[in-house]
Amino acid sequence: MQKVLKPNWNASWEEIGGENELEDTYALSMPTLEDAVKKIIQYMGMQPCERSDKVVENRSSHTLYLAGVYRGGHDVLVRAKMALSENIAMQLTVRSTDQSAVQVVASAID
Repeated sequence: MQKVLKPNWNASWEEIGGENELEDTYALSMPTLEDAVKKIIQYMGMQPCERSDKVVENRSSHTLYLAGVYRGGHDVLVRAKMALSENIAMQLTVRSTDQSAVQVVASAID
């Protein structure tokens, strides 16, 4: 995966559309949203967009936007919605111009 900055992540998200999309929910064993954001960025190897790598202090939820280019030049976008309770619940949505890229990126979290 190659990091790529998308200056307007939402426009790119809409442009790719939901044809090649996977969504799943996870429970993360991390103490803070900041820790979760750092780990997800590191683990996915993708570029944070829209300043979403910065978590507002004392918030109980956060959305992380990531962008990258997968083998073959396929754009991949990830939206990770997180909510803090006893642990961190994360709804991960992956979109790409290529279905196999979606499968690989989504399975990376499992």
